[in-house]
Amino acid sequence: MKTVMIALIVISTLSQAAHAEDTVPSELVIGYDNEGKVDTSLQACLAEVKGVTEWDKAATERAAKQVCAARKRHSDAYAVLQSNYKAFVEAFSKDRRLNLPEAVSNLKTLIKACMDHKFGITSGGHNIMIDIIENDIRAGCLALGSNLIKDENTRFAKALKEGGFVP
Repeated sequence: MKTVMIALIVISTLSQAAHAEDTVPSELVIGYDNEGKVDTSLQACLAEVKGVTEWDKAATERAAKQVCAARKRHSDAYAVLQSNYKAFVEAFSKDRRLNLPEAVSNLKTLIKACMDHKFGITSGGHNIMIDIIENDIRAGCLALGSNLIKDENTRFAKALKEGGFVP
């Protein structure tokens, strides 16, 4: 009897460990600097502009608004990605035939590769454009990943509704 109990405990532990490997994180972490921590405040944008330029007050304030707009696009794209990611995980985690952890890993790789690619084909700009370009590149790649999983969520929901196969 003891042997059976020990065997059941070992099997249960191994099963839980195997299941832990199949889980996916609740938030998608791409792995870039300051991810999810974009400061969109006017004070932060003014500080950035003042740090890279010596413009008059009016030009500095206009530039700060441009920097803030780019940072907001980045921040908004990150929030939308996280929302779409949660829906993606919820929908696709129900089908045990799928390899969701691998799909999530590949999604992170795709988004990071997009960023690396785009940073590789830009000069990076100068003065305020350094910050604007960086945030716009990240926003674009986050939107790419977000739109991909949003489309997959839509296709999956439609297939379930129609009772069809989900490729």
